[in-house]
Amino acid sequence: MLEQILSYDLSLFSLILLIVLFVITKIKKDVISFSSTLFHWIIIVNMIGLIAEVMSWFFDLKPGFVNYLISYSSNFLVYLMAPIIVGLWASYLDYKLFSNRKRIYNRYFYMFPAMITFVILLFNIKVPLYFSIDQQTNVYTSGNLLPLQYLFVFSVYLYIIVLVIQNRKHKDTNIIKGIILFLAFPLLGSILQLLYNNLLFTWSSLAISLIVVYIFMETTSGSLDYLTRLYTRKILEIYVKSLIEDKKDFYVVMIDFDRFKEVNDLFGHSIGDKVLIEFSNIINETSNNYQLFASRLGGDEFLLVTQNNSEEVPKKLIEELKQKVNLHPYMSKFKFLSFSAGYVQYDHKMNLDDLLTAVDHKMYEKKINHKLMQKQIHDSDY
Repeated sequence: MLEQILSYDLSLFSLILLIVLFVITKIKKDVISFSSTLFHWIIIVNMIGLIAEVMSWFFDLKPGFVNYLISYSSNFLVYLMAPIIVGLWASYLDYKLFSNRKRIYNRYFYMFPAMITFVILLFNIKVPLYFSIDQQTNVYTSGNLLPLQYLFVFSVYLYIIVLVIQNRKHKDTNIIKGIILFLAFPLLGSILQLLYNNLLFTWSSLAISLIVVYIFMETTSGSLDYLTRLYTRKILEIYVKSLIEDKKDFYVVMIDFDRFKEVNDLFGHSIGDKVLIEFSNIINETSNNYQLFASRLGGDEFLLVTQNNSEEVPKKLIEELKQKVNLHPYMSKFKFLSFSAGYVQYDHKMNLDDLLTAVDHKMYEKKINHKLMQKQIHDSDY
């Protein structure tokens, strides 16, 4: 008996991991969000699938009516949980991509495979469409419609892959990595289970993918600004302190929009948010050329860090950002909108507060000069 239980050690270990993960997510979450709720349900369904899969094998070939009921029920659950967890995964990943709860409600077709599977399994009680179990010997036999299960599951997988490909350039890399790894682990587990039929890999691989997704898509979310997906001030301070401790040479650039309040007042805060998002996308597009660490300090203020010794680099960076803003199809609609930027080279005598204060002063000098220039232009028109 003990040897048979130990033969399912991978599944048992995965189940323990999921229980620990569920408890951790419950403890660490200060706010229950829609994505965290979906994530909790995915963990629960994964645990049910793991237990049902072990039970379906544990009672296989063991005669007796009770064993038959347990074997049939566990196989019923295994087949039902597969499209349910895939539908939940699709909803979770879709929400991570678009952050739109209403969009998820409109895409209830993610759960269509689960609904159809449930109906087929009800008919399966009378007609062996997916599987049958002999009541005398408790021998499992697959049904003719079983390939439909794989068709349902992989059609949802394929849809999510297409969504990822279409939106890969506009989303946080941690989200894309998490989605790719989620798709990779279950696929690998399915292949291994096909090669080694006596070992249970599919649901265990799903458990591993949950750990990976938690690392990439749940624990890192606090490092990024909720709107712009740039780094938060807290992470900025950690990064700059590490550069200071390592005695690195670097420049910091502070950016603040001029007349941004007019965007919110004239067009609404949703348009203002869109401006900040598009500007952040411009920063991300430019970051590779300058090895930028980009963060949002708050509101319409941004701080960029670039490691170099040349003063020409921050100058060139600011000019390039201004050109891209002027040529941007969305940003260029707001003719009155521009930004002021100041930069400071790190002096090794400075601490973090000194550095931020210095660059803040430089930025406001530029902002005052810009206002004076605008006033002179305005006065000359009259």
